[in-house]
Amino acid sequence: MDTNDKKPDVISGSELSEKYIRTFAGDMETLKKGGVPDLVPLTPPPATDISSQIPIPAPISIPQAPIARAPEAPKTSPIETYANDFSQRMKETQASTATVLAAEQDAGPRVPQPLVPEKKFHWNSRIVIGVTLLLLGGTGIYIAYTRYLTNVSPIILAPTVSAPIFVDDREKISGTGPVLLQAIEQSVSRPLSVGSVRLLYMANTTDTDSVFSALHVSAPDILLRNVNATGSMVGVVNTGSATAAAAGSNQSPFFILSVISYSNTFSGMLSWEPLILRNLEALFPAYPEEISTSPIATTTLATTTPKTTVRLPRPAPASVPTFVDEVVANHDVRVYRDAAGRSVLLYGYWNQTTLILARDAAAFTEIVQRLATSRTL
Repeated sequence: MDTNDKKPDVISGSELSEKYIRTFAGDMETLKKGGVPDLVPLTPPPATDISSQIPIPAPISIPQAPIARAPEAPKTSPIETYANDFSQRMKETQASTATVLAAEQDAGPRVPQPLVPEKKFHWNSRIVIGVTLLLLGGTGIYIAYTRYLTNVSPIILAPTVSAPIFVDDREKISGTGPVLLQAIEQSVSRPLSVGSVRLLYMANTTDTDSVFSALHVSAPDILLRNVNATGSMVGVVNTGSATAAAAGSNQSPFFILSVISYSNTFSGMLSWEPLILRNLEALFPAYPEEISTSPIATTTLATTTPKTTVRLPRPAPASVPTFVDEVVANHDVRVYRDAAGRSVLLYGYWNQTTLILARDAAAFTEIVQRLATSRTL
């Protein structure tokens, strides 16, 4: 027996795998060497049952947890006493009697401390603070303003009284009848610059009650009914005329009456002429009598006898006092002149609805000029 017999080649699994792995590079190498690639398809190796090779684990037994039972409540005595509680406390803490008493004394009743809430600053707080500041600011301004008003003296505005002419001065009067006449007379005596006019007014006059009607003079009713308070006035004028100066003053009163009917008021003035000077004597008084400056006839009997002076009788007046028709400032007027020919009172119309009563021609002219100027303005 040949001992050198060759043993059959045993092909390992890896070599068999390499042999049966076919690649494109291997086919190209075979073609270059002049061979033919092995075109027989490879047969897949038989499938092996892997599940049979996986060992099945043994079942795991889960131990059950023991059921917890509630401990039985200790049997307590139906009556709780301090001695039982003290003995139970000593058994639980294993302390002496002195220790338990000291601990209970230290743990006396404690007063619970109130919980302080944490302060949180929200938008609502800002709004409240803002409104509070605004209120405080407004209150401060109001207090300052009221104090300012109390410290400042109030300004009293003079009442606005309409007048048909422009005036230089105003004076308030009051009263009725003789009291009102006296108030006008006192105003006439107060100084007023030359060429000036002072308005006298009453605070309680109405459209129907004027200063003239408040005098309660015995004027005809036809005259009083036709006088309108609106547009009427009483005043004082200083013309500096010689006629007024002869009466002791350059100032004299006057009336401007707004009338409804020219014919009725003129008829009433004509019927009032016999009594008008008596009714208005306090405002338009007669002039004082002049002292005669003519030479006095004297007769001397002898040098040893005293002189005897003989006063001659006063001459008769030049004219009889009465109302006469005249023209002043191109307006027809009725003038009452005394025995010396001086104007005591006159009246006339500036137009069909304006009646003027004045002392003399100078006062009448001043009023007419102011009426014309006021109407132009």
